[in-house]
Amino acid sequence: MSSSPSLEDRLYGCWFGKSIGGTLGLPVEGRTERLSLTYYDPVPEVAPPNDDLELQLVWLDLVERSCGRLAAADFGAAWLRHIHYMWDEYGRCRWNLRRGVPLEGIGVFENPFHSGMGSPIRSELWACLFPGDPESAAYYASLDSTLDHGREGIAGEVFCSVVQSLAAVGIPIPDALHEALIKLPPGTETARAISLVLAGWKHGIDPWVCRDLLLKSHDNENFTHSPLNVALVAWALAYGNGDFERSILLCVNAGYDTDSTGATVGATLGLHLGASAIPARWKEPIGNGVYLGPGILGLDGAPRTLGELTERQGAAVGKLGQKRWADVLWIDSAWGPGFDLTKLPGTIMLQPHGNGPAVPWANGELPAAVKAAGGATWLWSKDDDLARFFVVLAREGAALSIDGKRVVSCPEGLPYVPATHRCPKEAVAREIFSSATHEVRLNLRSRNAAQEACVILTGANLHLAPWTKADLPEPAKLPEI
Repeated sequence: MSSSPSLEDRLYGCWFGKSIGGTLGLPVEGRTERLSLTYYDPVPEVAPPNDDLELQLVWLDLVERSCGRLAAADFGAAWLRHIHYMWDEYGRCRWNLRRGVPLEGIGVFENPFHSGMGSPIRSELWACLFPGDPESAAYYASLDSTLDHGREGIAGEVFCSVVQSLAAVGIPIPDALHEALIKLPPGTETARAISLVLAGWKHGIDPWVCRDLLLKSHDNENFTHSPLNVALVAWALAYGNGDFERSILLCVNAGYDTDSTGATVGATLGLHLGASAIPARWKEPIGNGVYLGPGILGLDGAPRTLGELTERQGAAVGKLGQKRWADVLWIDSAWGPGFDLTKLPGTIMLQPHGNGPAVPWANGELPAAVKAAGGATWLWSKDDDLARFFVVLAREGAALSIDGKRVVSCPEGLPYVPATHRCPKEAVAREIFSSATHEVRLNLRSRNAAQEACVILTGANLHLAPWTKADLPEPAKLPEI
């Protein structure tokens, strides 16, 4: 009878498994059909950088520097210092922090990606800091999530952190999945999606039939949608039956946000089994290195190997105080009564077509009054001659003109994923306008206050940019696209 792995071996297995799963899934990220991988394709020489791990290195640094307590403001300050990616909720988080949006509800404020996978993928640190203490792991996971997510994104990270905290002390995976599920509000899509796949597994439904049932109920145009992807994690862990290779291949072959789901499943099985139980054929190609991408800056003391990461993370166990889980950090709304948008820097006034009053706005989803009026006009104050990207996306079509020049004509029927780096090409234009004040006119093809429609202005690095002459503080440091 084999002995139980040591905590150190489990922690090492967590980070090795995460690196393996992320590397396996990265080349097929965003594909939504059933895949047929049996191994890395292509076979790597090192593990590529992955934000799934990188953000947790920022949080580890934060924990190491802390005095045993963390608050949302600590996460916000670390984000501005170190996290410069423009992707989806990451870019929205940085934009909201730069504007000074109150931390209460910042994760859902003007953030169309508040249900994305950006927070469930960074659950491992909290589980590893609190092995066998799912209450504390859930608390810190939810605190982490609130910066860039709402209720569903928080639910995803809480679920994963609880499963992993229990796996770290040898609790069987099915039991860990059940315990994590009951931490979630039953009304969330995340809870419903996970319940569906666990019921299918329990009743012996074929795994791929179960996946099809999941997609029938929870498919989404955004392949990073958290409820769907976290349910795929639970699906792979249940049907993988504790086998590392079977589990990561199931997960990645299910498609969608494959680097994230593969990394989460790999980390969970690594915690459960220990690094020594992970097959050598999965470990050898990627090696032991930790590499940072261009969006993580100023983290000069980051671990350079998985071994160093394991040692430092293990040394931080007990650094943070334990917490009781009381559902205190579920987010339902962005602000309380009386919140005044006009007080935020970067806010401009839009004049809806017709005679309605001007309405405040900054960048992104349009106000209901503008949608109901079929569009709006506004002034853009620009004090440089640099290029900008313009994104105009509307279900029923739209057109944007600047000083009478048509910039974007968005046809109707495009998928509605308002991501600066991956929205439909028909909805994007790159233009150079001179330093001046320009008149902007938006025409929507529908007058419907409930329609989905947005206008996004970005800099040359695809980070959100203000329509005002004065830039906001803490601009992101990324190369131009």
